[in-house]
Amino acid sequence: MNENIMLLLKKVEQDASLAAKFKNATNPDEAYALAASIQTGFTKEEFISTMEQLNNSELSKDDMAAIAGGDEISEFVVTTVVSSGMMASLGAV
Repeated sequence: MNENIMLLLKKVEQDASLAAKFKNATNPDEAYALAASIQTGFTKEEFISTMEQLNNSELSKDDMAAIAGGDEISEFVVTTVVSSGMMASLGAV
């Protein structure tokens, strides 16, 4: 997974206003545009693929920690992504 997407997820985890913005996204293009305005360095395809992987729990904690440079990423990040509306705006939930 792209480490810039992990940075995006951390930002969303730490800022409730960002999570609220994702709740208002109504489609994948809008969700990606919002994500790219918050954090750069990933494609739309990478963003959508990562959100699908997180929604399907395809990434282990070890995978996420390795991608984040050894930082342990809490389950809260995944919960935040799903509950923030990021997945719903992608049509994956």
